[in-house]
Amino acid sequence: MDYSAQRVRAKTRAAIKRREDLIEQDELESGELNLIPYLDMVTNLMLFLLASVSAGLILVQINTTLPDRKLDTAPTTPTPATSPDDQPLKLVVSVARDRIMVWSGTGLEGSTKQPKLTLLRSGREGEACDGPYMCESNTCDSASQKCVAGHDDPAPVFDYRALNNALFEIASRRYAGRPRKANTYPAVLQADGDTPYSTIVSVMAAMRCKLPDLGKEPTPCALPTEDPALKQAPDPMSPDGKLYDTARAIYDPRKMALFPDIQFSTGFEG
Repeated sequence: MDYSAQRVRAKTRAAIKRREDLIEQDELESGELNLIPYLDMVTNLMLFLLASVSAGLILVQINTTLPDRKLDTAPTTPTPATSPDDQPLKLVVSVARDRIMVWSGTGLEGSTKQPKLTLLRSGREGEACDGPYMCESNTCDSASQKCVAGHDDPAPVFDYRALNNALFEIASRRYAGRPRKANTYPAVLQADGDTPYSTIVSVMAAMRCKLPDLGKEPTPCALPTEDPALKQAPDPMSPDGKLYDTARAIYDPRKMALFPDIQFSTGFEG
Protein backbone atom coordinates (compact mmCIF):
# COMPACT_ATOMS: atom_id res chain seq x y z
CA MET A 1 0.00 0.00 0.00
CA ASP A 2 1.29 3.46 -0.89
CA TYR A 3 1.62 5.56 2.28
CA SER A 4 3.34 8.56 0.70
CA ALA A 5 3.11 11.91 2.48
CA GLN A 6 1.04 13.40 -0.32
CA ARG A 7 -1.60 10.67 -0.10
CA VAL A 8 -1.73 10.87 3.71
CA ARG A 9 -2.35 14.63 3.54
CA ALA A 10 -5.07 14.15 0.94
CA LYS A 11 -6.84 11.53 3.07
CA THR A 12 -6.54 13.80 6.15
CA ARG A 13 -8.10 16.77 4.35
CA ALA A 14 -10.92 14.57 3.06
CA ALA A 15 -11.62 13.27 6.58
CA ILE A 16 -11.67 16.78 8.02
CA LYS A 17 -14.03 17.92 5.24
CA ARG A 18 -16.41 15.04 5.95
CA ARG A 19 -16.32 15.87 9.66
CA GLU A 20 -17.07 19.56 9.01
CA ASP A 21 -19.99 18.64 6.73
CA LEU A 22 -21.34 16.29 9.38
CA ILE A 23 -21.13 18.98 12.10
CA GLU A 24 -22.81 21.54 9.83
CA GLN A 25 -25.59 19.10 9.02
CA ASP A 26 -26.12 18.37 12.74
CA GLU A 27 -26.38 22.11 13.47
CA LEU A 28 -28.94 22.60 10.72
CA GLU A 29 -31.04 19.69 11.89
CA SER A 30 -30.88 20.71 15.54
CA GLY A 31 -31.74 24.36 14.82
CA GLU A 32 -28.60 25.74 16.56
CA LEU A 33 -26.64 28.63 15.02
CA ASN A 34 -22.91 29.15 15.03
CA LEU A 35 -22.62 32.44 16.97
CA ILE A 36 -18.87 32.82 16.74
CA PRO A 37 -18.92 35.00 13.56
CA TYR A 38 -21.57 37.25 15.12
CA LEU A 39 -19.53 37.66 18.31
CA ASP A 40 -16.51 38.63 16.23
CA MET A 41 -18.56 41.29 14.46
CA VAL A 42 -19.90 42.74 17.74
CA THR A 43 -16.41 42.83 19.25
CA ASN A 44 -14.99 44.72 16.28
CA LEU A 45 -17.92 47.13 16.26
CA MET A 46 -17.45 47.92 19.97
CA LEU A 47 -13.77 48.68 19.41
CA PHE A 48 -14.61 51.15 16.64
CA LEU A 49 -17.29 52.83 18.79
CA LEU A 50 -14.94 53.21 21.75
CA ALA A 51 -12.24 54.67 19.53
CA SER A 52 -14.64 57.23 18.01
CA VAL A 53 -15.99 58.31 21.43
CA SER A 54 -12.55 58.74 23.00
CA ALA A 55 -11.37 60.79 20.00
CA GLY A 56 -14.20 63.31 20.57
CA LEU A 57 -13.45 63.99 24.24
CA ILE A 58 -11.97 67.36 25.22
CA LEU A 59 -10.11 67.23 28.50
CA VAL A 60 -9.66 70.46 30.47
CA GLN A 61 -7.44 70.90 33.50
CA ILE A 62 -8.08 73.68 36.00
CA ASN A 63 -5.07 74.48 38.15
CA THR A 64 -6.46 74.67 41.65
CA THR A 65 -5.52 73.56 45.13
CA LEU A 66 -7.62 71.94 47.83
CA PRO A 67 -7.45 73.42 51.32
CA ASP A 68 -8.33 71.57 54.49
CA ARG A 69 -12.04 70.81 54.88
CA LYS A 70 -12.41 72.50 58.25
CA LEU A 71 -12.04 76.25 58.06
CA ASP A 72 -11.44 78.48 61.04
CA THR A 73 -14.74 80.34 61.39
CA ALA A 74 -13.87 82.05 64.68
CA PRO A 75 -12.82 85.71 64.36
CA THR A 76 -9.14 86.26 64.99
CA THR A 77 -7.54 89.39 66.37
CA PRO A 78 -4.95 90.98 64.07
CA THR A 79 -1.48 91.41 65.45
CA PRO A 80 -0.87 95.01 66.55
CA ALA A 81 1.98 95.48 64.07
CA THR A 82 -0.13 94.50 61.04
CA SER A 83 -3.03 96.42 59.53
CA PRO A 84 -6.21 94.33 59.06
CA ASP A 85 -6.19 95.30 55.38
CA ASP A 86 -2.76 93.70 54.95
CA GLN A 87 -3.85 90.37 56.41
CA PRO A 88 -5.42 87.49 54.45
CA LEU A 89 -9.19 87.58 54.87
CA LYS A 90 -9.66 83.83 54.39
CA LEU A 91 -12.57 84.84 52.17
CA VAL A 92 -15.05 82.06 51.38
CA VAL A 93 -17.82 81.84 48.78
CA SER A 94 -20.14 78.98 49.80
CA VAL A 95 -22.47 77.61 47.11
CA ALA A 96 -25.44 75.39 47.97
CA ARG A 97 -28.40 74.34 45.85
CA ASP A 98 -30.56 77.19 47.17
CA ARG A 99 -28.18 79.97 48.17
CA ILE A 100 -24.73 81.58 47.99
CA MET A 101 -22.99 83.03 51.03
CA VAL A 102 -19.91 85.26 51.25
CA TRP A 103 -18.02 85.24 54.55
CA SER A 104 -14.48 85.13 55.89
CA GLY A 105 -12.61 82.80 58.19
CA THR A 106 -11.16 85.78 60.07
CA GLY A 107 -14.59 87.32 60.72
CA LEU A 108 -13.47 90.59 59.11
CA GLU A 109 -16.00 90.15 56.29
CA GLY A 110 -18.82 88.25 57.97
CA SER A 111 -19.04 84.71 59.31
CA THR A 112 -21.12 81.60 58.67
CA LYS A 113 -23.76 82.81 61.15
CA GLN A 114 -23.74 86.40 59.88
CA PRO A 115 -22.42 86.28 56.30
CA LYS A 116 -21.34 89.36 54.40
CA LEU A 117 -23.79 88.47 51.60
CA THR A 118 -26.53 85.89 51.06
CA LEU A 119 -28.04 85.33 47.62
CA LEU A 120 -31.03 83.05 47.12
CA ARG A 121 -31.54 80.99 44.01
CA SER A 122 -33.11 82.91 41.11
CA GLY A 123 -33.67 82.67 37.36
CA ARG A 124 -36.91 80.69 37.38
CA GLU A 125 -39.52 81.02 34.62
CA GLY A 126 -41.21 84.42 34.61
CA GLU A 127 -38.41 86.23 36.45
CA ALA A 128 -36.66 89.22 34.88
CA CYS A 129 -33.47 88.66 32.89
CA ASP A 130 -31.11 90.48 30.56
CA GLY A 131 -29.48 87.36 29.14
CA PRO A 132 -29.59 83.55 29.18
CA TYR A 133 -27.02 83.37 31.99
CA MET A 134 -29.68 84.71 34.39
CA CYS A 135 -32.15 81.86 33.71
CA GLU A 136 -32.15 78.29 34.99
CA SER A 137 -33.36 77.21 31.57
CA ASN A 138 -30.57 79.17 29.86
CA THR A 139 -33.28 80.92 27.82
CA CYS A 140 -34.26 84.59 28.18
CA ASP A 141 -37.03 86.06 26.03
CA SER A 142 -35.61 89.30 24.58
CA ALA A 143 -39.05 90.83 24.03
CA SER A 144 -40.41 90.42 27.56
CA GLN A 145 -36.96 90.19 29.21
CA LYS A 146 -38.17 87.26 31.28
CA CYS A 147 -36.93 83.71 31.72
CA VAL A 148 -38.85 81.14 29.68
CA ALA A 149 -38.69 77.37 29.29
CA GLY A 150 -35.79 76.03 27.27
CA HIS A 151 -34.28 72.80 26.02
CA ASP A 152 -31.38 72.62 28.51
CA ASP A 153 -31.61 70.85 31.85
CA PRO A 154 -32.36 73.39 34.62
CA ALA A 155 -29.26 74.47 36.56
CA PRO A 156 -29.09 76.62 39.73
CA VAL A 157 -28.71 80.30 38.92
CA PHE A 158 -27.88 83.19 41.25
CA ASP A 159 -27.43 86.94 40.94
CA TYR A 160 -23.80 86.75 39.86
CA ARG A 161 -23.58 90.51 39.42
CA ALA A 162 -24.57 91.03 43.06
CA LEU A 163 -21.86 88.55 44.08
CA ASN A 164 -19.31 90.33 41.88
CA ASN A 165 -20.32 93.74 43.26
CA ALA A 166 -19.85 92.52 46.85
CA LEU A 167 -16.36 91.18 46.12
CA PHE A 168 -15.50 94.35 44.19
CA GLU A 169 -16.58 96.45 47.18
CA ILE A 170 -14.36 94.44 49.53
CA ALA A 171 -11.35 94.71 47.24
CA SER A 172 -11.91 98.44 46.64
CA ARG A 173 -12.38 99.30 50.31
CA ARG A 174 -9.39 97.34 51.55
CA TYR A 175 -6.76 97.48 48.80
CA ALA A 176 -7.41 100.21 46.19
CA GLY A 177 -4.94 103.05 45.74
CA ARG A 178 -1.82 101.25 47.03
CA PRO A 179 0.14 98.05 46.36
CA ARG A 180 -1.84 94.98 47.39
CA LYS A 181 -0.04 92.15 49.18
CA ALA A 182 0.13 88.85 47.32
CA ASN A 183 -1.34 86.84 50.22
CA THR A 184 -4.64 88.76 50.03
CA TYR A 185 -5.65 87.36 46.64
CA PRO A 186 -6.68 83.78 47.59
CA ALA A 187 -10.34 82.91 48.20
CA VAL A 188 -12.06 79.58 48.82
CA LEU A 189 -14.89 78.36 46.60
CA GLN A 190 -16.85 75.97 48.78
CA ALA A 191 -19.46 74.20 46.66
CA ASP A 192 -22.07 71.59 47.43
CA GLY A 193 -21.28 68.28 45.75
CA ASP A 194 -24.44 68.49 43.61
CA THR A 195 -23.62 71.91 42.18
CA PRO A 196 -23.47 71.72 38.35
CA TYR A 197 -20.29 72.65 36.53
CA SER A 198 -21.99 75.56 34.75
CA THR A 199 -22.85 77.17 38.11
CA ILE A 200 -19.28 76.70 39.37
CA VAL A 201 -17.86 78.38 36.26
CA SER A 202 -20.22 81.38 36.65
CA VAL A 203 -19.26 81.82 40.31
CA MET A 204 -15.55 81.63 39.43
CA ALA A 205 -16.00 84.34 36.79
CA ALA A 206 -17.67 86.59 39.38
CA MET A 207 -14.76 86.03 41.78
CA ARG A 208 -11.89 86.69 39.39
CA CYS A 209 -12.54 90.07 37.74
CA LYS A 210 -14.94 93.00 37.78
CA LEU A 211 -17.81 92.16 35.45
CA PRO A 212 -18.53 94.70 32.69
CA ASP A 213 -21.57 96.93 32.81
CA LEU A 214 -24.69 95.63 31.11
CA GLY A 215 -24.46 95.85 27.33
CA LYS A 216 -20.67 96.28 27.28
CA GLU A 217 -18.09 93.83 26.03
CA PRO A 218 -16.05 92.06 28.73
CA THR A 219 -12.37 92.92 28.95
CA PRO A 220 -9.74 90.75 30.67
CA CYS A 221 -8.27 92.00 33.93
CA ALA A 222 -4.58 91.99 34.84
CA LEU A 223 -3.41 89.19 37.11
CA PRO A 224 -0.90 89.36 39.97
CA THR A 225 2.40 87.57 39.53
CA GLU A 226 5.59 86.85 41.45
CA ASP A 227 7.63 86.52 38.26
CA PRO A 228 11.24 87.49 39.13
CA ALA A 229 11.78 89.00 35.67
CA LEU A 230 8.86 91.41 36.07
CA LYS A 231 10.02 92.33 39.57
CA GLN A 232 13.33 93.45 38.07
CA ALA A 233 11.69 95.40 35.23
CA PRO A 234 11.34 99.20 35.54
CA ASP A 235 7.57 99.03 34.91
CA PRO A 236 5.54 96.93 37.39
CA MET A 237 3.08 96.11 34.57
CA SER A 238 4.02 93.59 31.90
CA PRO A 239 4.30 94.96 28.33
CA ASP A 240 1.01 93.30 27.31
CA GLY A 241 -0.78 94.59 30.41
CA LYS A 242 -1.84 91.10 31.52
CA LEU A 243 0.40 90.77 34.61
CA TYR A 244 1.65 93.08 37.34
CA ASP A 245 4.12 93.05 40.20
CA THR A 246 2.05 93.06 43.39
CA ALA A 247 4.78 94.72 45.42
CA ARG A 248 4.98 97.85 43.23
CA ALA A 249 1.80 98.25 41.14
CA ILE A 250 -0.94 100.50 42.53
CA TYR A 251 -3.98 98.29 42.83
CA ASP A 252 -7.03 99.25 40.75
CA PRO A 253 -9.95 96.77 41.19
CA ARG A 254 -11.55 97.91 37.93
CA LYS A 255 -8.55 96.82 35.88
CA MET A 256 -6.92 94.23 38.15
CA ALA A 257 -8.14 90.90 39.48
CA LEU A 258 -10.36 90.70 42.57
CA PHE A 259 -9.74 87.24 44.08
CA PRO A 260 -8.20 85.18 41.25
CA ASP A 261 -6.37 82.60 43.39
CA ILE A 262 -9.40 80.31 43.80
CA GLN A 263 -9.04 77.24 45.99
CA PHE A 264 -11.69 74.53 46.10
CA SER A 265 -12.99 73.26 49.39
CA THR A 266 -13.81 69.56 49.80
CA GLY A 267 -17.34 70.25 51.06
CA PHE A 268 -19.95 72.74 52.14
CA GLU A 269 -19.68 74.06 55.68
CA GLY A 270 -22.38 75.95 57.52
